[in-house]
Amino acid sequence: MTDGPLDTLRELTGLEVEEVIGVDVPRARLDELHRQFLAYFPDHPHVVDELTDAWAGRWPDPQVIVHAWLLELEGAAVGFAVVHTSLRRHVLLQHFIGMDSQAGARLPLRWVGYFMDALRDTAARDCEAAGTVLLGQMGEHHEEHLRAWSRFGYVTLDVDYREPVHGRHWADHGDPAFFPMTPQLRVTEAGAALPFADVATNALEAFLLDHYQLPRDAPTVARTLALAADLPG
Repeated sequence: MTDGPLDTLRELTGLEVEEVIGVDVPRARLDELHRQFLAYFPDHPHVVDELTDAWAGRWPDPQVIVHAWLLELEGAAVGFAVVHTSLRRHVLLQHFIGMDSQAGARLPLRWVGYFMDALRDTAARDCEAAGTVLLGQMGEHHEEHLRAWSRFGYVTLDVDYREPVHGRHWADHGDPAFFPMTPQLRVTEAGAALPFADVATNALEAFLLDHYQLPRDAPTVARTLALAADLPG
């Protein structure tokens, strides 16, 4: 008998998860998260300050629940995950996931699927506590990884998607510059009962409008959202 998604994940994979976001979490654990994050994503140093703000209770959007997990296997640190539950859009935003390759090779073959399920179920609990339901989970992926993610039920969105350089801090550097990424979406049972375009639009708006704080009428954003509105399904 398990108490929740993290207990289920531990039983299925052996991974231990520690939630780092919270003022009662020792600063040393946040420092460890910073260290691991920068080891995998050295070109995103601005995220370190975002994690510190979330840990200290200073995240600026009350409609977003920030989760940052440190992962351990057999007592050793092996990875991390940073995700957001958007209560406004009813979706989970998968921002960053890192896993030591040698540790990953010791995990069950389907560990990624189990891990995505744990993230989904955690976000579903967030939504339930807020009186709403989770419709889906979305990540921004490089083209070479799309096939792998599709094996876990993620659908590629052909919407000419662009992510801003410097993330949500683009405005500190003048007009936004963009680089291409590919969004992939996995809907929940509740999301599957709605038009796919509606759930996809919710997820894209959660990233582009809410997280990155881009103007809706920016040409890149407007084009992506227009294409999303016409997605089949």
